Amino acid sequence: MDSALSLLRLYEEWGVDTVVGDSPTDQRLAHLGKMRFPAEEPVLRRTPEGRLTGPAGHPAAPAAPRTAPPSAGAHTGAHTGASTRAVTGAPPTASASLQAGPALLAESLAQAQTLAAGASTPEALRAALEAFSTCSLRTTAMHTLFPTGPHQAPLMIIGEAPDADEDRSGQVFSGLCGDLLNQMLAPLGLKRETLLLATALPWRPPGGRTPTEPELRQCRPFLERAITLFAPQRLLLCGRLPARMLLDAGTTPPRRAWWPADIPGLAGPLPTLVMRHPLQLRASATARKEIWQDLMLVAQTLRENG
Repeated sequence: MDSALSLLRLYEEWGVDTVVGDSPTDQRLAHLGKMRFPAEEPVLRRTPEGRLTGPAGHPAAPAAPRTAPPSAGAHTGAHTGASTRAVTGAPPTASASLQAGPALLAESLAQAQTLAAGASTPEALRAALEAFSTCSLRTTAMHTLFPTGPHQAPLMIIGEAPDADEDRSGQVFSGLCGDLLNQMLAPLGLKRETLLLATALPWRPPGGRTPTEPELRQCRPFLERAITLFAPQRLLLCGRLPARMLLDAGTTPPRRAWWPADIPGLAGPLPTLVMRHPLQLRASATARKEIWQDLMLVAQTLRENG
């Protein structure tokens, strides 16, 4: 007996609340009563005295009293809708939810632009980025990725969204991506310490998914402001995501050629080259050939410009 009680206490501590028998039980219907179909509805009859009776002559159950509707002058304006929902328990209408979405997005975009524009130094921009909490990507990312490198660097390399290695370490172009970047720069005689490195987004999307358009719009002011404050001489966009964020949607930059990009806050267009991401070195021989051709153009341009 004592052992059985001890076992029951152990089950209770473990949170066991259901007994599993030999036959299967649909737990979704376990606590529901028998469903009543129209054919099974009790037939009501009226006695000669005028009273309603159910089956076998039993009196019919009295109907539940109805709640009187609120008076017309009880509430007015916007308070009427809120009070009605509070009384009836009805959820907000779909039109109200659709109107709230764009309004919240517009408020978030305005906040991002205000915070980014108010930063006058890279340190202030980092603090502003940490203070921006309305982007959903920040809630799932482990670290905030910020550009690293010297001011007025000859080249600023911007990669895709942070990958798992970058998110774990908090370092731009780390892990496998960083090793492949070093392999790309070594034949050119370039050291990553002399370059400005950044990611297109400061936070990794959960599971490495493709970022949404609102997320790109929220992060774009901070990337553009970072380019303005660090003032690199040229941009190297590795992948489609940074090109999508910084270049006009209606323009297609030529391959293996510098393209003038208009960055807010800069006096003039910034020479920009779009190429494959370092991770594409493992894709195919064609990808490696294209990457090498773009790197030759980068090396030649930097050599000609000192």
